[in-house]
Amino acid sequence: MRRKFIALFFILLLSSPFMAGCVKKEKDNSNENNTSTITWYTYQEGVSKAKSSGKPVLVDFYADRCDPCRMMDAYTYTNSKVIDEVNSNFVAVKVDVDTEQSIAYFYNIRLIPTVVYLDSQGNEVYRTIGYRDANQFIQDMNIALQRI
Repeated sequence: MRRKFIALFFILLLSSPFMAGCVKKEKDNSNENNTSTITWYTYQEGVSKAKSSGKPVLVDFYADRCDPCRMMDAYTYTNSKVIDEVNSNFVAVKVDVDTEQSIAYFYNIRLIPTVVYLDSQGNEVYRTIGYRDANQFIQDMNIALQRI
C-alpha cells in the first residue's frame, strides 16, 4: 500500500508541470490598447519644462522599497486613461525619496507614495498620500486641475 502511494505521489509530482500548461489563463484586457507610457522627467527637467510650457506638474514621490509605489507603477501608471490624462495635462516628475532626499524634505514628504500637484510656477495646489487606483488617480488629477 505504501509503495503504491509513493509511486502515485511521484507520478503526480512529475506530471504537474505538464498539467499546469493545460490550464487556460484569462487574458487581462485592461491595458490592451495601451501602447504608450507616461513621459517621466527628473525634478529639474520637469520644473523647467513646466515653466516653459505653462503646464502644471505632477510629482510622484516614491521609493523602490515601497510596495504601494510598485503597485502604482504596475497598475495605475499603466492604465491607458491615466497615461492619456497625465501626458495631456501635466509634466510628470518622479522623485526617489531615497536618492533625492533634499527634494522630499523641501515638500515635507513623510509617507510614500505621495503625489504632489504643482502649478506651472511651482506652487503646490493639491497632494495625495497612499496608493491610488486608476479611477481615484483620475479624480485626483481633475481636482488638481480645478485648483489651478
